[in-house]
Amino acid sequence: MRSKLLWFLLALVWTLPADAKRPVSRAELHAAAPGDVLRLSPLPGGAPNGIRAYQLLYRSIGFTGQPILVSAAMFYADVADPPPSRPVVAWAHPTTGVTRNCSPSRHTDVFNRIPALEQLLAAGYVVVATDYAGFASVEPHPYLVGDSHARSVLDSVRAVRQLKNARASNRFIVWGHSQGAHAALFTGEVQPTYAPELELAGVAAAAPPTYLADIFRSDAGTVWGNALTAMALNAWSSVYGIPDATVVDPAVLPAYRQLARNCIDSLTGIMRILEDERRLRERFFIRDPTTMPEWRGIMNENSPGKRPIVAPVLIAQGRADDIVPYAITRRFAADACRGGTRIQFFEMATGHIYAAENSARPTLDWMRDRFRGRPLRAWC
Repeated sequence: MRSKLLWFLLALVWTLPADAKRPVSRAELHAAAPGDVLRLSPLPGGAPNGIRAYQLLYRSIGFTGQPILVSAAMFYADVADPPPSRPVVAWAHPTTGVTRNCSPSRHTDVFNRIPALEQLLAAGYVVVATDYAGFASVEPHPYLVGDSHARSVLDSVRAVRQLKNARASNRFIVWGHSQGAHAALFTGEVQPTYAPELELAGVAAAAPPTYLADIFRSDAGTVWGNALTAMALNAWSSVYGIPDATVVDPAVLPAYRQLARNCIDSLTGIMRILEDERRLRERFFIRDPTTMPEWRGIMNENSPGKRPIVAPVLIAQGRADDIVPYAITRRFAADACRGGTRIQFFEMATGHIYAAENSARPTLDWMRDRFRGRPLRAWC
């Protein structure tokens, strides 16, 4: 333990600003440009020997266009003779919750929460993992709000490029799972106009929520369907200003809001969700939100596929997925192909929870080929 602490002190003394823990002022935030790194500190829990691991606080753009502070974890291999530049892999995490204490970069085991991270670093990539908006500031988390998540991802890539010792290039791939796969698809749609200076080499999406209204209808009444719907409605109520009482039964509003505040990031958090969800089994909605214009509009607005993605796309989907149904993802992929997006579709026999881990090996191979510029064999 003492040697690990010493390593961090030696590694960070020339990298971290003296004010790494000082709160970011409003004036400082407004003076920064999107992607500017405002604070850099050791990542809680550290990383194995030979890996540099930091938590970043960087500037991005919020739901209404206001400057916001976003947190992220970043990693790169500390080698004796680093290359002049390293490609970037931006990891977009699956649902962890919608409250501030659910942000992944705050956890001491964040190194183990990113699939195949050691292989990514061994391949010579810089890896950055945004927490998305709403986890490092007072703004509500815009859960499944596609453009917002895309800006958080793109500005995280801009941020690591500011750190000289990381040697991050402007070429990157975004890889996400579940909520993060939704973010990855929107990153592909938004990048050309929001961050044209970056070169997007590919979009990898494991079990992506696509047609949100269809998914919510399919999941209605299931344990995880109720839990994730509660998080989505609660977040959208805060972000879009629509009272959730318009659809949630008044008798279960307290239970619904408690459920929405839970984190899906530990066994304890999962047990709380299972306990709170029981109270929604008999009564949840007074109206179906997928049929109400204001809620249906939010779902349609945040369903990807309205803009073609120029970069190649890999979709990994499990046939036994009971949260993001296989048939919906397959239909989305076919529609996106007809819209001009080049897609490779990798299907597995497994379910939702381990979609990223179970598709990691072919995804890593696909990333290598994209960074090397090899010809793409598209699914359609």
